[in-house]
Amino acid sequence: MDLFEQVEWANWKNLKDPEKESLLHQLLMYFVPPTVEVNTIQLVNFELYGIKCRTFELEFDGELFVFIPGNSEAILGWDLGAEGLRSHELLGFDVESLEKNTFKTSLTNDAILPASEWVEEETNYDLHSLEGIADYINDHTTDLRKVAIPAMFVQKYALPAGTEFLGIFDTITGTFEGEVERFFPYEKSICQKLFPKLTAQESLTWSFPQSLLVKNEFYLEFLPESDYYFVYSHSDFTHEELKLATKRQGFDLLSEDQWEYAVGGGTRRLFRWGNELLIQNNESGRQIKSKMDGANMFGLVIDTQQNHFELTDDLAKSKLIKQLVAKDTLIEKMLPLSSYFYSSHKISMEEKLNPQDYLYRKVIKIES
Repeated sequence: MDLFEQVEWANWKNLKDPEKESLLHQLLMYFVPPTVEVNTIQLVNFELYGIKCRTFELEFDGELFVFIPGNSEAILGWDLGAEGLRSHELLGFDVESLEKNTFKTSLTNDAILPASEWVEEETNYDLHSLEGIADYINDHTTDLRKVAIPAMFVQKYALPAGTEFLGIFDTITGTFEGEVERFFPYEKSICQKLFPKLTAQESLTWSFPQSLLVKNEFYLEFLPESDYYFVYSHSDFTHEELKLATKRQGFDLLSEDQWEYAVGGGTRRLFRWGNELLIQNNESGRQIKSKMDGANMFGLVIDTQQNHFELTDDLAKSKLIKQLVAKDTLIEKMLPLSSYFYSSHKISMEEKLNPQDYLYRKVIKIES
């Protein structure tokens, strides 16, 4: 087998650790630019919904990346409607109601109208029936397809668009931990904005902002339920400018196909963590939330807050969603977290990417 065959998922998972380590060194030598600093390499086990992957987590220029094996015949997209999902959750039945009601637990492809026959507007979907929910799901997910996905080094955490991570600012002590030299030019301005001079009356209602942006200088995001801000440098980029800046660093953005594979592992499930959609305030709900917010089968962490889009290399194809209006039904609330969710959101060529709206994730692709 040549190098590209060995880093195929079907072959990679059968390799012993020394063989994986030897392959990694070849990949770093041939595909990672010499300008990129590589350190903190370790073999790590990831697992989600029974899918296990032993792969590498490593740092490129101080940022965490994971190695994702390729798949020359990855099946992506969705055309199975509500199949596999829990009908009583979708239809709003509680567990005690199950014995009193009967309904389909799944739909076959034959039960779903082909896309060419859909004539109803989105607002006319009957989201209180499984048939209507199935139509809604199929219409809001990408087409079923088989594609070739290369092996990739993918950034573990997506960053706000146009930013680079500098470190963490503690609002209690006023101290910063991270790249001090790059933070220093912004320190005075940040402190003035986070610790303004207030009257006694103003201090009663003042609170730390959730985010703070000074274009082409810095961007801060508050960590929920903490006393800390993530601090980033900021450049006011269009989509094309971001791609070019990322390319100059030796990286690319994921394509839509590559994003779907990296997030969902090419599994035939609508959601990477399984079929559970209803998250209750109990132990079961906390376990589901832990799967959603934790690393996936390849070690990536995906935003679940629904307050950002995640960019691909195509400005017409964003993933995830920035949910501006609260949704009524469970499927509307949860479908944007599907690996195959299709967003109708479009980015114009001239639009400057607001880090409060967009995330991006860097990648090095193992391609000939």
